[in-house]
Amino acid sequence: IGELGMLISMLLGYALLFIGIGLFIQGWRELYSARQNKQMVTSGLYRYVRHPQYTGLLLGLFGEGVIHWPTLFSVALFPIIVLAYYLLARSEERKVIEQFGDEYRAYQAHVPMFIPHTGQWQKIIKTAREEQSDEKI
Repeated sequence: IGELGMLISMLLGYALLFIGIGLFIQGWRELYSARQNKQMVTSGLYRYVRHPQYTGLLLGLFGEGVIHWPTLFSVALFPIIVLAYYLLARSEERKVIEQFGDEYRAYQAHVPMFIPHTGQWQKIIKTAREEQSDEKI
């Protein structure tokens, strides 16, 4: 597409990368806090997806490795990384079910694993920004 296409892909790729990094960091903070209190986290980013830190990681990798700087290696590796994190998430969820049982199963039934329901991307990004700014205060 030429230089304009490269500029657009660079900007879009970096936007997804930085949004992904923000989701990853905020998801990790929320999970860490809940684990310290031995609680199940279902608020914040976790009200939209069960694994916001993985959503952020995959979004960032997609933005940087597929959109901004696609190579045969990064494009071929991306589906393998998605599969690996899917399997890791399933493994983690089995452990959480052992700990929280039906409470987690009910949460699973209503909240998607990685991709928010239609129309919730703006809410998840807004929530991540608000919670990060609240922690800076």
